[in-house]
Amino acid sequence: MNEPRLLISDLDGTLLGDDAALREFSAWVETRRDRLKLVYNSGRLHGSIRTAIDVFGLPKPDAIIGGVGTQIVDGNGNGNGWMRDLRGWDAVTVRALLDKEPRLELQPDEYLTPHKLSYFGENLTDEFLSSLRRRLEEAGCRVDLVYSSNLDLDVLPHGVNKGSASHWLAARWGFRREAVFVSGDTGNDRAMFEQEFLGIVVGNARSELKSLRGERIYHAAAHYAAGVLEGLEHWLSRRG
Repeated sequence: MNEPRLLISDLDGTLLGDDAALREFSAWVETRRDRLKLVYNSGRLHGSIRTAIDVFGLPKPDAIIGGVGTQIVDGNGNGNGWMRDLRGWDAVTVRALLDKEPRLELQPDEYLTPHKLSYFGENLTDEFLSSLRRRLEEAGCRVDLVYSSNLDLDVLPHGVNKGSASHWLAARWGFRREAVFVSGDTGNDRAMFEQEFLGIVVGNARSELKSLRGERIYHAAAHYAAGVLEGLEHWLSRRG
């Protein structure tokens, strides 16, 4: 691995889930610190990610993407110019409309930010989500809806998600797409795999991600961090 590489990985259900595999992953990362940048990209908010790093002994990241792409901070917790243009985002209007929807339940305040509203909604259909998006657009709100695990609905500013945040950070650091690995396990990771990076779907991933196919997507047999390592070894063996 001569060219510097960038790994952008989800946490829960991807790196987290098997302690022994996580220790192996951590050791792998530490031997490559001089040529590998590491980013955690999670639905968790920044503070929760920091807690997870301490609790699980995760390798220290070079940056953190939190809140399904709505937060980017460097390894020291400093912000940057991400998400400057949020035309069409009106959290008050979005919440006023969605709080009336009986199929949705607002998640606790600890999961909400001025730029992310999250709801519980079991087994929501594509038709329901399309109707919801239309109603929001008619109210003047330009949003993206990210539904995962047949339960979690995140409402985000249009164009803001795990994928766009990953693309912005990789470009800011000067990485070619072929030098960026992304890994995940649920639907809110899907946008990362739509950026033409080299993708790793872990073996325990949900069907919403396992359905992805393409020459830049590797489906690991192993689960959790072991699946991430399997995918990394696959891509590195093919591309050097």
